[in-house]
Parts: sequence; C-alpha cells; structure tokens
Amino acid sequence: MPNLQRVNLMLDPQQRADLDRLARQKKRSVSELVREYITAGLREDSSPQSERQQALESARALSQRILQRRQGQSLPDPAKIIDKMREERDNDLLGR
Repeated sequence: MPNLQRVNLMLDPQQRADLDRLARQKKRSVSELVREYITAGLREDSSPQSERQQALESARALSQRILQRRQGQSLPDPAKIIDKMREERDNDLLGR
C-alpha cells in the first residue's frame, strides 16, 4: 500500500449510507472510493475547461460590480468610441 495519510471527514448520514452501498456494490472499500473521487475532482478542478469557467465567472462578477458602481448604466460601446476618435482625428487632419 502506498504511503497514505489519515484524514477525518465529516459526512452526513445519507452520504455515508450512499458510500457504504456503493462500496459493497463495487466490492471496494469506502476509503478507495473516496480517494478515487477526490482524485477525479481535483483533476476536474485543475482542467483548462474549469479554469476558463472560473475566468468567465470572475468576469461576470466584475461586470456586475461595475454596473452597481455605475448605478446600472452600462459602459459605452468601445467600437463607437474608437469610431468617434477616428472621425475626430480625420477632421483634424483634414482641417475641418
């Protein structure tokens, strides 16, 4: 057996019953199942898809904070701002 460390987990009664049932069905120990599920969960949490999802959630939260700070007024459309700046620059260059 590999070098394992003891960890004390608190489960609700339904979780424990489900783990016991599943362990009996698979003819494995509860500890084996828990280690397997933890490994799978850690792998999923560190996946690129999970990182992208976390980035999207952070961007949404930031957007909400900006809207709250601006009292519900959304930010101006960047494309319109750039178009206006270009138009003003063209007018300056053409002497209008």
